[in-house]
Amino acid sequence: MKPSTSVLIWLSELALLCLVYSLLCITMPDIYLYDIYTDKFGFLTEAQWYDRYIFTLSVLSLLLTTFLIWLFARYLYKNKTQ
Repeated sequence: MKPSTSVLIWLSELALLCLVYSLLCITMPDIYLYDIYTDKFGFLTEAQWYDRYIFTLSVLSLLLTTFLIWLFARYLYKNKTQ
């Protein structure tokens, strides 16, 4: 594989990760989730909340991106073998 191909693949994976993270930020609004969390578990400082919120979004976006890449690779492999 050429170095330019590796860079292109890496950049496309990075773009997919950014897209998934942005979509999660849109679908999981922080203020709404903070209100639900504080109603159920009590007060939490804003700094603690955002540390947990951003960590959760990062992990979820990484897992979803990995799953999407796996699905795409599986699809390409199935088409290549047929």
